[in-house]
Amino acid sequence: MKIFLKSLAALLFLALSIWAIRSDSVEESVNVVNAEPLPSVGNASWRRDPLWDDGKAEFCAYDVLWARYGHHYEGRALLILVKEPWNDKLDVKADDPAASRFEVLKLNHVRDVATGIYTYHQMASVYLRRDTGGLQKLAATSSEACGVSTAEVVRGRLDTRSYFDGQGDRSLDWPAGAIPEDGLPMALRDFVEGEAPATLRVFPSLMQSRFPELAAAEWKVEKKAMEEGVRIQLQREGHSLSYTFERQLPYRLLRFKTGDGTVYEMKKCERLAYWEMHDPGDEAWLPAGVR
Repeated sequence: MKIFLKSLAALLFLALSIWAIRSDSVEESVNVVNAEPLPSVGNASWRRDPLWDDGKAEFCAYDVLWARYGHHYEGRALLILVKEPWNDKLDVKADDPAASRFEVLKLNHVRDVATGIYTYHQMASVYLRRDTGGLQKLAATSSEACGVSTAEVVRGRLDTRSYFDGQGDRSLDWPAGAIPEDGLPMALRDFVEGEAPATLRVFPSLMQSRFPELAAAEWKVEKKAMEEGVRIQLQREGHSLSYTFERQLPYRLLRFKTGDGTVYEMKKCERLAYWEMHDPGDEAWLPAGVR
């Protein structure tokens, strides 16, 4: 019996030692993954501007004309941009800002469009490091009467879930150097004053019910100064994405257009502590067309 107990104790000690080693390795690998975010080019001064330290968010409401099913449907979108302290071990917003090693700028993109007798509710949250502009995390979802699809990028790995045949649970490495399309209303601000690159490697939007194409593609970039602001247009193989930004900091997005006829037009945009505006009557802030 004594020999058995000694052997059991030895096995338990060995198991605990292996667990401790693996735990240390996991924590170390977490830090390694987040140590090399995507590089940022252009003029990143807008990200460092003290404006983002005022404890509020940039809250913008848009009229939407959305291309779907061979038609164009009216809807609304919200683009919400806010600074957050980051817990890099859990990859979530830090409860204690003093314990955060770095900050992120979070873009929440919310879109609601009624199609016939049912409505699409779609959202993407994109987190870029404030210091480098590199992608830290992305989460997206699309829901309507047929089902729910989700996508998440964490620690360099993309996982998608879809109810469509052939597009179920999939997992792949996030392509190096790719910028998420869902983050372009934020990332492209680097080029409003800064020099724009000739091309950008962009990963297609994950704020979708289907994920037919999970691969980054090269887009040509054209920048043009206009009377109302600065337009940055991306083009490839018959597709186009056009973003018009204000000339002044923080370069708010005025208009968004795609080659299929989808259009966003800004209706109202202010800095708000919007998370406090949840009581009956607070919806009066929204223009009537985007409530």
